[in-house]
Formats: sequence, structure tokens, C-alpha cells
Amino acid sequence: MTQINIGFIPLTDSAPLVVAQEQGFFEKEGLDVCLQREVSWSNIRDKLTFGEIEAAQMLAPMLMASTLGVGGLKKPLVTAYSFGLNGNAISVSNALYREMLPYEDKVLAKPELSAQVLKKVIDARKEAGKERLRFAVVFPFSMHHYLLRHWLSSAGISPEQDVQIVVVPPPSVVKAMEEDLIDGYCVGEPWGTHAAMRKAGVTLITGYEIWNNAPEKVLGVTKTWAEANPETHRKLIWALYQASEWIDQPDNKETLVHWLAQPQYVGAPESSLWNCINQEIYHPNDQLRRQVPNFTTPFKYLANFPWQSHADWILQQMQACGQLTESLDVAAISESIYWTDLYRDVVGGHGVTLPSVNRKPEGEHCTPWLLEGIQMGEDCFI
Repeated sequence: MTQINIGFIPLTDSAPLVVAQEQGFFEKEGLDVCLQREVSWSNIRDKLTFGEIEAAQMLAPMLMASTLGVGGLKKPLVTAYSFGLNGNAISVSNALYREMLPYEDKVLAKPELSAQVLKKVIDARKEAGKERLRFAVVFPFSMHHYLLRHWLSSAGISPEQDVQIVVVPPPSVVKAMEEDLIDGYCVGEPWGTHAAMRKAGVTLITGYEIWNNAPEKVLGVTKTWAEANPETHRKLIWALYQASEWIDQPDNKETLVHWLAQPQYVGAPESSLWNCINQEIYHPNDQLRRQVPNFTTPFKYLANFPWQSHADWILQQMQACGQLTESLDVAAISESIYWTDLYRDVVGGHGVTLPSVNRKPEGEHCTPWLLEGIQMGEDCFI
């Protein structure tokens, strides 16, 4: 049996790793997996870089940053599996929420207006000479960062001049908001819901509502390890695919929530996990429940397919916010990091129907659509 150490962060979308372990998909593939719960994304990156773990649940942009040597040591990383789509949300403190209410008293039910309402608050604070609002993201190179910036910019809010963006690890964001260290954050579940359950804040908008079916976490490995362990890598991909398919079955929800709540995994109360699993935003202060059908998408719409067009978009955002300053061949870099053909070879080799292309149009479909006869989800931006 092949032993492999995999790092993860306590988030709902670590579920494929948890399920593959608990349901025996790793063991069925002959893999002896040790899941290592980490406290921050920088821990994940460093342990993978120095070989303390063989694979990890990773923020997709971390692979680009590490491969290009931005924000840390230069180490080529690759992926051939996506953990799913969506799953993030932007939450604000109760104090900031109260500042927003005079401009729109039903802002929680109107996520499409949330950034415009925030813009009015920011303008009023400037007039009053107040300090900038502080918004947290989980890592500088993250979808959370780029989705937050896109949301702010959609209302004419400058991410550089009008707010301050800081980094806080996912499990610490609720405490940071309770201690008034930050005014809001963009984070993966269950930490947005957990703030609402603790009555520390409210969720304004989900990542899905900023970019319909946006990419999220990926399975990251070093290029060196992938080249040296091709068969183990293939088995890992197939075990995780089976786990994602299992997660998508409604009858498995209760078991999934029970596993995720365990302290060695996410370690959050089951009540904070259920909302995301049920595709629901809950605001206990206002007794409001809002359905978001694709709040988190673990399997459908080819959610586990590592689209190189997703990598293209991420690299473009890194350039747009000044994290990458050199002229780059975006397509070539995406292809070197996203091993889409390997995913197709592994999963397609088990009889799963997959598209023949590695890229798809992004931001062009406001309703579900077909790609080579395969059902795809909408992909519009706010």
C-alpha cells in the first residue's frame, strides 16, 4: 500500500478528502493516506514545497504564485483535479451592517445591490473623516481576494484606495471580526455561516453571485512528485472523483455533515455546516433564509474538471492587481500547471464522458448550457 500525506484547511470544500478517507475510496485504490489539518495556507504551501506532505488541498492561485516564484520560494506545482465550484461568501460585521441599513433596509435579500450600498457607506465615512474599512481574505493569492476585488470594483470601490485588504486564516476570521480587527471578509464555508450563527455578522453575497460557478480549491502536488509518482497520482485523482460523486448524493448529506464536524476535520458545529450543504444563507438576526441553489457545487457541471480557462482568468487577475508585473504567456503557464489531459485520461478512462477541450468561454452564459452535449452551469459575472 502506498503511503501519502495530504494537507488540508478546515473548510467545507475539504469534503472530498474527508469522504475519500472515511468512505474508503483511498484504501480501495491502495493508498494509505494521512490527512493533516493545517492552520493556514502558508503552512500548506511551505510543507508541500519542502516535501513534508506529498499533496494538498490548495487555493488555485497558490499554484501560479509558487510556480512563478511570487510571494515565496519558486517551486513548480501542478494540479489535475478541482475540489469543486463556488463555496465562498462575503460577510460583514454587525456594526458595518447597521451602517448599510439606512441606504437599503433589505440589503440582505438583495445581494446584487450590496456593493453599491457599501459604496454609499464608504463615501459617507470619507466625508466624516473616518478610517478605511478593513476586509480580510484568506491569502493574497486566492479566489477570495480576486472575487472580493471584483465585487468592490463592480460598484466603483477602489480595492487599493477605498478599503484596506488584510490576510486572516479561515478559522480565525470570525474571532477577528468579533474583536473588531476587521469589518468584513471573504472566506469559504462554514466560516461565513458560523459568524451568522454566533451573531457576529451577516452574509451579504455569495461567491456564486459574484461569478456564477467560479473555480475554487484544487489538489496541488509538486511537478517533481507528479513526474516521479504517476501511478499514485492517478489513483489519488480517481479516489477523489469517486468521493465528489458520493458527496453529490442527497442521501449522504447527514453522514457528510457528521464527518466534517469532527475535530480532526473542519471541527465546526453541525449547525454551521448544514446551511452550506443545503445551499442556504441564514441570518439569525433577521430570521431570513435565502436559497442560493449553487452556493457550493462539489460535482455537477464538471466541477472537478481542471479548466485551463480558469487558470487563465486567475493569472489575468494577478496581473491586474499588480502581483505579476512581467509580461507572461498566460496560456502556456496555465497549460504547464493545469494537467487537464491527465484528468481526462484518468476519469475518462473509467468511462466518464468528458469534453475534448481544455478551455471554455468564461462569463458568457447567464443560463445553463451544453458543451459537446454535456450540461454546464451558468458562468456570468455580477
